[in-house]
Amino acid sequence: MHFTVDDNCKEEDVWNLIMEKLSPDVAALVSPASSSFYRTEDGIECSIRKANGDLIANGYSESDRMERRRWTFDLVENR
Repeated sequence: MHFTVDDNCKEEDVWNLIMEKLSPDVAALVSPASSSFYRTEDGIECSIRKANGDLIANGYSESDRMERRRWTFDLVENR
């Protein structure tokens, strides 16, 4: 899954896009309380988790050098 947002986009808006882009069956498993955004040397990353803490997907963002951020998400196969 991929999408691009403005560089100054709020985490809440990114979260809403994540939930929109996930299939309904996967979105139903997601727990906002267990999921998180965090900063790294390369930018902002996100872990999307179930309520029990199991990982559903990892996401990372990178600058596209046009004041936008491209988000890429890798779904875990055994969700």
